[in-house]
Formats: sequence, C-alpha cells, structure tokens
Amino acid sequence: MSQTRKLRVDSDWWRETLAVYRSQEEHNQQDDENIKDQLVNRPLPTSISQFKNHPLYVLQRHLLKFEAIYPHDAAPCGFVRKEPVYPRECVYVLHSRENWRKEGRSVMIGEEPYKMVKSRPKWNKPKENPDALDLELFGEWQTEIYIPPPVVDGKIPRNEYGNVELFKPWMLPAGTVHIKVTALNRIAKKLGVDCVAAMTGWDYHGGFSHALLEGWIVCEEHSEALMAAWEEDQLIQQEKEAEKREKRVVGNWKLLIRGLLIKDKLKRKFDLQEAVVKEKQEVPVRKNKKTKKEEEPANDVALSWPRRQMKPDDATTSKHFIVETM
Repeated sequence: MSQTRKLRVDSDWWRETLAVYRSQEEHNQQDDENIKDQLVNRPLPTSISQFKNHPLYVLQRHLLKFEAIYPHDAAPCGFVRKEPVYPRECVYVLHSRENWRKEGRSVMIGEEPYKMVKSRPKWNKPKENPDALDLELFGEWQTEIYIPPPVVDGKIPRNEYGNVELFKPWMLPAGTVHIKVTALNRIAKKLGVDCVAAMTGWDYHGGFSHALLEGWIVCEEHSEALMAAWEEDQLIQQEKEAEKREKRVVGNWKLLIRGLLIKDKLKRKFDLQEAVVKEKQEVPVRKNKKTKKEEEPANDVALSWPRRQMKPDDATTSKHFIVETM
C-alpha cells in the first residue's frame, strides 16, 4: 500500500473524468437535484405570474380542474399580495368513482366528495344545466383497494354490460382464474360452465371508447376440464382446417384440368392447332432486318371487295378490261 499509493490518481479527478460515461438517468437525476437546490435557495417569487407552473410553489387560483390542496388546513409557506402560497407537495390529483375503479380502488363508504366540478356532456345525453357542478371527485386518501364480490353458486359476478372488470390483478374475483385463450366461451357453453369475458382496459378510436376484452374468467374448479376440452376442440378445428384446405386444393386442380381438357377439345374440334402450325410455317424467318417480307399473291380476289359488289355485267366488262390490258 505504501508503494502503490503514490501511483494512484486523485479520486475526485477520477470521478469527474468518468462522469461523462454514466447513464442518462443518473445525469437527469443529478440535474434535477441541482435545479431543486437552486430553487430552494432562491427567495419566493414576488409576482403572481411567476407562480404559474412553479416546481416548488403553487397558488389556489392556478390549480387545474382535477387538482386540489390536501389537507384543507395545510400551512402556507408564504404570501403574495395577501394570497397564501402552498408547497407543490400539497397538490393531489382527484378522480371520480369510475376512474378510481380503473385504478383498482374504490371509494370508501360514507366519504364525502372532496371537490365538485362540471361533468363533460355526453353526445347522446345532453345536460339540462351545463354549468351544474355534478361530478364528484375523491382523493386517494378517501379510497381503498377494490375487493370484487365473491362467486355465488358457481355464478361469476358481472357488471351491467355482462363482463368482469379486470383493470388490476387484484380485481379478480376470489375462487376464479383468468384464462387467456380464444373461443373458450363456446366450450364452456357446451359443458354448462359459467364463463365471463375479462375487460382489461379501454381503446379510443373512431371517436368512441371501446372496451378491450382479453381472456375469460372461469371458476377455479372447472379450469382444468375446460382447458382439456379446449385443447381437444383445437385439434378438431385443425383437422377441419386441413380438410378444408385439401378440398380447396383438389378443387383448384380439378378446375385447371377441366380447363385444359376444354381447350384441347376446342383445338381438335376447330382444327386450331393445325392452323397455328401452318401459320408458323408460312411466316418467313428474317435473317436480316433490312430485307422486306415477301408478299404472297392473293387467291381470293373474286371474294374481295369491291369485286363482290359488282353486277354480272360489270364483272364481265372488268374481266375483258383486265384481259385486254394484260
């Protein structure tokens, strides 16, 4: 240690040199801490506009629709123009009963709403009074972990739309299992077992919100029998698909062969094949591009126009005229 101590570099310099190779998260965390220390050491802002979106302080007027200061008797850390200034740690986000249900929590019995705001009007249910404060908001301190109702006589509890809300793992009813396979309800219906679709979230497209259904909820004692029946049904479905594919392939081959037979029959009936061979034999092969194709004399002059339109007298005259000229 006494000999190698002098060969070591300064620890502070080494730490500063290797700082550039640290991960981006450590850099961001260190920057946030430095900014927070600088803001803490600064005095309170002196104007109202400086409190807007301030990371440490907030005014009551700058709270958003679903934000509130908790508790009500929180001690302010200062005043600006006789208006109390609260620390940002006292600001909490509030939700309605339905939104807390999506987070896997339920509002405790007997809790009064912490804040009342205007609800958003629905397209099919217009509000009588648009300015009415009819939406109840609750804080997290007013909620508890959601406990789903139990299974009664093999009947799984459902919501008003006939499915089970499973936004969080602990929302699964006691005595049931979540099976993520397709078409399990068809097998359960054959076996007479209760099976309910699991709603795991929402999807927003086309201007509307649509429920996301993923898997099925069944009683735990029926899960093994259902899975065995489902696997057997999958084998049957695969065999049917293979038979359907084979039938389609055979049908395509039959159609092709039938078409070839019809084509061959037409060739033999109308002597199309010999005509094509003759035409190929009569067409001269061009040995040089500059040589012109030799024209053959026409042998159907009597049948061509205007010869066929001429009267017998005209034909005789034209015949004499052709003979004399020749």
